[in-house]
Amino acid sequence: ADFVITHPKGYELHPAIVKDSRVEYNQEKAFENADFVYVKNWSAYHDYGKVLSTDPAWMVTAEKMKLTNHAYFMHCLPVRRNVIVTDEVLNSPQSVVIQQANNRTFAAQLVLKKILENL
Repeated sequence: ADFVITHPKGYELHPAIVKDSRVEYNQEKAFENADFVYVKNWSAYHDYGKVLSTDPAWMVTAEKMKLTNHAYFMHCLPVRRNVIVTDEVLNSPQSVVIQQANNRTFAAQLVLKKILENL
C-alpha cells in the first residue's frame, strides 16, 4: 500500500515518522487516486495547541476529494469546521469520523479491561 504524507513546506515531520513514505507538498497531487484521506492539523509540539498553519488553501474541500478514488475522509476529532475541512466533506457519506470515534470507545474499553484484570 502506498502512503503519502502531504503538508506545507517548512512543516517537516521527524524522519523517524516519515521513514519510507512519500512526501508530497502539493496537496491536490497527494489526493489523486487516494482511497483514504486522514487529516491532522499542524501544531507545534513545543507550544502545544498553537496552530502553525492557517493557510486556507490547505482546507479539505469537496473539490479536492473529487481528485481521490472516492476516498473516505478521516479525522481524529475534534475538528474545526470550515478551517480544516468544509462542512460539505465532513457531512458527506464519505466521512467516517463518527465511526472512527466510536472505534476509539471500544479500544479504550479494552485498555481499561487489560489494566483492571490484573488488579
